[in-house]
Amino acid sequence: MNTPKFDLSSLNLQIIDASMNMFPDMFVNSTGITFTKRVLEDLNYPAHIQYSSDTNNKVFGIKSCRGIDKGAQPFSKPRTEQNTTLSCNNKNILEPIREMMKDIWQDNKRYKVTGYQLDNKTMIFVLPEGVEQEFRASKNDASEIQRDVSEQIPLQ
Repeated sequence: MNTPKFDLSSLNLQIIDASMNMFPDMFVNSTGITFTKRVLEDLNYPAHIQYSSDTNNKVFGIKSCRGIDKGAQPFSKPRTEQNTTLSCNNKNILEPIREMMKDIWQDNKRYKVTGYQLDNKTMIFVLPEGVEQEFRASKNDASEIQRDVSEQIPLQ
């Protein structure tokens, strides 16, 4: 058995939660919005939220609320049931975001915006801080790339 050349008693190993994103990010593309699980975690998996915006400052916000509050929209499942990211394809939410960023963002691109938690119920996303992101390649895309590469490389 190999033994490391440092003092093992000084180790302080921390468990890495691979199911959780490092940052509370929102992804905006041409068809909808996706919130990472970190957004849900930081807001304590709210069942309902209110969407808000500040068009002058180009800020989009979400605030957890009760289902009977004005503007309440269904949002997350409870922590034990919410296994993935959360997507919103509501055009009434997407279009105001896209409108605020129409002179900055391209319609066919995907943008990542990291959220700032104002309190335990509210998170804002400063849209001009959004960074263009590549879409993840699907299996079909990967096979197309592989086929394109194999067509370009002559077999010997």
